[in-house]
Amino acid sequence: MKLGMFTDPHYSSAEVTCGVRYNSRSLEKIKKAYEYFEKENCDLVICLGDLIDHEDSHERVVENLKAVAGVINSSHIPSVCLMGNHDAFTMTPEEFYGVLGRPEPGVIEKEGKTLVFLDACHFKTGAHYVPGDVDWTDTFYPHTEELKALLNGAEGEVFVFLHQNVDPDIQENHRLFNTEEMNAIFAASGRVKTVYQGHYHHGNRSVHNGISYVTFPAMCENTNAVFIEEI
Repeated sequence: MKLGMFTDPHYSSAEVTCGVRYNSRSLEKIKKAYEYFEKENCDLVICLGDLIDHEDSHERVVENLKAVAGVINSSHIPSVCLMGNHDAFTMTPEEFYGVLGRPEPGVIEKEGKTLVFLDACHFKTGAHYVPGDVDWTDTFYPHTEELKALLNGAEGEVFVFLHQNVDPDIQENHRLFNTEEMNAIFAASGRVKTVYQGHYHHGNRSVHNGISYVTFPAMCENTNAVFIEEI
């Protein structure tokens, strides 16, 4: 299975934010990414979150997401989009996926493999982020018992996707509060092969307990931040 992936476009009308994020260029980058994925005959495209960024009005945020959705939904390749902390700052999950025109991702079983998509846009209290109340350094995955059961019953090799980080090599403020617990669950299952993440804009790759942790660099900060992984 050939996966096309990208993360952290942070699309908005701003020319540059934080000195290094070229937000307004990301829509064109997403268009070129899909052209590349189609040329390479990818089976599935995955965005690992932070599709959009802040604007001076909610209406403009919705317009931006509709523009991104137009690109994604015009492709013949199926796509999955995770919600990142910047998406959660501007919209509820229901509104985000409603505007995007696709369902909130869960589990895909295909070709004897299981792809698991996790929403870690929660505070360590377990409460989900809400628009205007988000802390990117306070992130948590609360549904660990359900995750254990899912992995134990999964078909074949498992590949996990989330916006925030559980790679032990990534600096702590980018990682889930319960990173150690999550990694122990992955290792104990004996099924998880790779964990794909965004959020940490520099990117990273590491291996722990035989599991590969792949963090892709941010599209908004890099010219060619599009990736193809064969699983």
